[in-house]
Amino acid sequence: MMSGWGRKACAWLLGLGLAACGVALSESGVLPAPQETPDTLDTGGTCPSATRLADFSAGGEFAGPFELTGVKGTLYFVVDDGIHGPALWASDGTPGGTRLFRDFGEAPRSLTEARGLLFFIVGRTLWRTDGTDAGTVPLTTAAPPPGFLEPIEVLGEFRGRLFFRMYTPEVGDELWVSDGTSGGTRLYRDLNPGPPSSNVGEIVETRSGNLVFDVRLGEALDTLAVLELSPTGAIEELYSTPGNEEAAIFRLAAVEDRVFFLVDLADGAPALFTSDGTPGAAVLLAAWDGVATPRDFTAYVGRLYFVAEEDTPFGAGLELWVSDGTPAGTGRLVDLRPGEVGSSPLGLTVFEGLLYFAADDGEHGRELWVSDGTAEGTELARDIRPGREGSSPYGLMVASRKLYFAADDGEHGREPWKVFQGRARLVEDIIPGLVGSAPRPYRFEFADDPVFARAGSYLFFSTEARQLWSMRTGAYCPPSGAR
Repeated sequence: MMSGWGRKACAWLLGLGLAACGVALSESGVLPAPQETPDTLDTGGTCPSATRLADFSAGGEFAGPFELTGVKGTLYFVVDDGIHGPALWASDGTPGGTRLFRDFGEAPRSLTEARGLLFFIVGRTLWRTDGTDAGTVPLTTAAPPPGFLEPIEVLGEFRGRLFFRMYTPEVGDELWVSDGTSGGTRLYRDLNPGPPSSNVGEIVETRSGNLVFDVRLGEALDTLAVLELSPTGAIEELYSTPGNEEAAIFRLAAVEDRVFFLVDLADGAPALFTSDGTPGAAVLLAAWDGVATPRDFTAYVGRLYFVAEEDTPFGAGLELWVSDGTPAGTGRLVDLRPGEVGSSPLGLTVFEGLLYFAADDGEHGRELWVSDGTAEGTELARDIRPGREGSSPYGLMVASRKLYFAADDGEHGREPWKVFQGRARLVEDIIPGLVGSAPRPYRFEFADDPVFARAGSYLFFSTEARQLWSMRTGAYCPPSGAR
């Protein structure tokens, strides 16, 4: 396989260790980049260091912090400090600026940034804040829904507004929108007219600015459909399954102006479809039966990359797949670990024109891999922890022209790492020892949930010890002798 790192002109300088601590050079081995702090570890303490902002261990095992969300220069999060119960907190990246923002009496959820505001849900009410007491206001309240339906659910930020679904007796559970004002918080479209709900699922946006989402239609909600809504308000039906109330959309992804979606017709055999926007002309690309459900849908170089399992009599484990929108162009990209186990890629993340992910090829353990989208250009990015155990990278996230993740090199425990100018390096040994600072996911919903969150010039993370930490995005303070 070709060497992705060989494409970096400064790689030979790094290989000679010319960017070691104590030398005022950037990670490239030349003059410090404007966004990067020189990496020095002298006794004057000039090396920027990670900072423990708060300890929430008194709140118990499920204290948090959860839902770390950056809005401009402020991080918002939900945590139980052992005094107030689950409440909304804020931090500017310093211990003194980490504070209780407001105690609502119950846990806020679905923290989402849109229009430079923080939106969140408390009970059945949608709130927003601009960071001030006066600017923290309720926007709308849902009616108590029938059955087990959630009264209100945030879908995401699109076209500078927050889209969400909310239940009212008049129109059921439908699509709503907010610009952050009470007057601008309104029903966007009654997609299933009248009291029946549409139960809008996931929403994605195409390159042309169209919104695509899955809904339930009909009086009995027995039709599953994928709809496309243009900026002019026109709606087209891309796909539907009439008379099947058990069908479900598992995944929905936009790749430029093409949409991919994974449908389960209630027989446990998901099928991948695609649409180019032509009404009723969705194309079946692949189907699986009795194997793991495909996941990690990621748009890259005009194609869909995802993780799936080969559906064969002999079995082939989870590997990296690709689709160009045609049945012939949909299949496994590369078999990193032949056989039933598979390399099980996680955390597909696009960074500086390449696709990064964690995988276990059976030889190096779970490590960081990189691909240019081709089988020949898929290779081990760095063997951080030599041997079959691997460093188990997780929480991949792009911030300030760097790719951050957490990993364990076998010497410093689980600590923050980053890829900068084509090289993976330990950022800092925050808590010395074999355990490390142990950054942890802050949502706990899926296999590779987010770990780091950015607000202003700081990167934040919580730990298994229920502490909140910050570090500047330009920080680079590896311990002496770190590889």
